[in-house]
Amino acid sequence: MKPLVKMHVIACRDFGLDCNAIMKGRNLDEAVDAAIKHGVSMHGQNVKELQTPEKRAEIASKAKQIEM
Repeated sequence: MKPLVKMHVIACRDFGLDCNAIMKGRNLDEAVDAAIKHGVSMHGQNVKELQTPEKRAEIASKAKQIEM
């Protein structure tokens, strides 16, 4: 039996978008990076706007920690 691993997850729906994507990371920074990549590639958002410290903090505030 594998030990449980804690992951950070961010759901696109938590930002009011009609999207079922859930981004994961082994730590909060990885999850935020994945959410930014998704926002840019799938929703046409501007990467420079999403990379500001304020926007990264906003994205991080939506993260949940789960065990997988």
